[in-house]
Amino acid sequence: MKLAIAGKGGAGKTSITGTLARIIARRGRRVLAIDNDLNPNLSLTLGIPAERMSDLPTFPAEIVRLNEDGVYRLAMSLAQICGICSVPAPDGVSLLVAGEPRTATGCQGATHMAVRGVIGAAPPGEGDVCIVDLEASTEHLLVATAGHADAMYAVVEPYGKSLETGRRVAALARKLGLPRVGLIANKVRDEHELGSVAAYAERHGIELVGAVPYDECFREADLAACAPLDQDPDAPAMHAIGDLATRLVGGGGPAAEHSAGRVTAPLPARG
Repeated sequence: MKLAIAGKGGAGKTSITGTLARIIARRGRRVLAIDNDLNPNLSLTLGIPAERMSDLPTFPAEIVRLNEDGVYRLAMSLAQICGICSVPAPDGVSLLVAGEPRTATGCQGATHMAVRGVIGAAPPGEGDVCIVDLEASTEHLLVATAGHADAMYAVVEPYGKSLETGRRVAALARKLGLPRVGLIANKVRDEHELGSVAAYAERHGIELVGAVPYDECFREADLAACAPLDQDPDAPAMHAIGDLATRLVGGGGPAAEHSAGRVTAPLPARG
């Protein structure tokens, strides 16, 4: 299963991506998490110490080559890339960071194509999950960074601009031909807000795959510079993301019996 998580900046896509990755890994899946944001923060959400963020390896320039047909393609195998760049994260997740902020970098086409190639090379088996935290802009959709994903979900907040971004992401993802496209509502405070998101999704023919309630655990985790799942594993948002994991990739293997029960709960009822 190859999942791409998109959304407007500040909607919470990185927090949801990192928490999903760890919960899925706890359920016995092999998880490869990819940070495709040029302001990468997925490592912290995964539980990698903040002091390591500036030293994490990123994709080397030679990861792709420009072929005679004018298309960038991977110049290394996935095993070679992971050997150079992957960082172990809690619960057995492997992290790849595509790049980091730089001045005067110009076009990021090679980086996008590298991520596209890695997603395509990721194992397709049921025991493997590749989850990608995409950049906040829609540029990745214009260059089909997640063109090899099985699904793309846009994280949205229950207000107009965020919902409109989600609609645009869904429309562009459909044009890419992705098999499944949907919305994940985040920071939902009550049934009215949930109903508003559900109505918006229905009006535009987009699947609403889950909802995560507004939860102070995310702010507290940011203040403590730690992962939300470590800050408060029993927080309502962690339960909701656990249920979301079940909806997106199904149940887990034997490892789920002792580790996932505390973070799995029904979603709030839809209005």
